[in-house]
Amino acid sequence: MSRALLARFARTAHGHSLPPSSLTYWLKHARVREKLLPVQRGLFLNQFRVPAGQLADAAAWLRTDAVVSLNTVLGEAGVLNNPSRAVTAVVHVDRTKVLPRLGRQSSRVGMFHFFGIPRRILEAGCAADRLAEGNRHEHPRATPEKALLDWLYLASSPHSHRTFPPLTDIDFELLDGERLDRLAKTAGMQAVLQVWRKQREVAG
Repeated sequence: MSRALLARFARTAHGHSLPPSSLTYWLKHARVREKLLPVQRGLFLNQFRVPAGQLADAAAWLRTDAVVSLNTVLGEAGVLNNPSRAVTAVVHVDRTKVLPRLGRQSSRVGMFHFFGIPRRILEAGCAADRLAEGNRHEHPRATPEKALLDWLYLASSPHSHRTFPPLTDIDFELLDGERLDRLAKTAGMQAVLQVWRKQREVAG
């Protein structure tokens, strides 16, 4: 939640806009009560709502069109046994345009790590296969199957330093195999997925 958004909706009991001084006082009081947790200047996690705002909710405010994916999704789904404490997200990169800032970004409430992938990978597959149900999260979030595919893409890309998922730390049985195959086919990553599956079977 941004300060501009707060100002837009701030109203008195009579429907009049709050003056800037009153809004500043209210923001300060809400922060003292830890009802608004500052992410960075002008951006807050809303703890008034139920359920309370999460760190991952801020990702798309920090990077336009960011989708929470990779370690965060796999860890919270129980698929990755050693999840990251940082929120991991993917953003679209187009090398003919200005690239978004990638890598780690610290905030007052936690760490983010942004990775760039082409739009053909970011939007591979139908929305039901690649995006988690919208009513469960207040931010765009990949399904666990899409999160794994994003990871495999980055690990196989010469433009990324990310390594492949740890073979013994992924509970593959928790994933929807048919969904994963559909996504891999649409993204043109069937060969990469097949090689990783065989390596996992050998690691056993």
